[in-house]
Amino acid sequence: MEDEENAVEMVSNTEAAHSPSPTRCCWFRLRCLAATCIICGCTCLGIMALVFAIKAEERHKAGRSKEAAHWGARARRLIRASFAVWLAVLILGPLLLWLLSYAIAQAE
Repeated sequence: MEDEENAVEMVSNTEAAHSPSPTRCCWFRLRCLAATCIICGCTCLGIMALVFAIKAEERHKAGRSKEAAHWGARARRLIRASFAVWLAVLILGPLLLWLLSYAIAQAE
């Protein structure tokens, strides 16, 4: 009975050692999204998101998961804000130009 428990424990330890960590992919994806924000979003917010994503990844590697989660949450918020600003500029820019041309046409 003990041998079976030891065998099951050893198999689970071996699987845990060889299986990829799901949080590792999450940190890599967070860093990639932050880099994408620099290119496609608001650059200043994207740079801050990248800095926070790197801080989160370093804290995760050091084993400080609470700090990593904190910095990761800040990076995600900045990523969302960067894309929101970018979309607002894409939508509101042409809309405001159309409104300005309409106002000039009505003034004449």
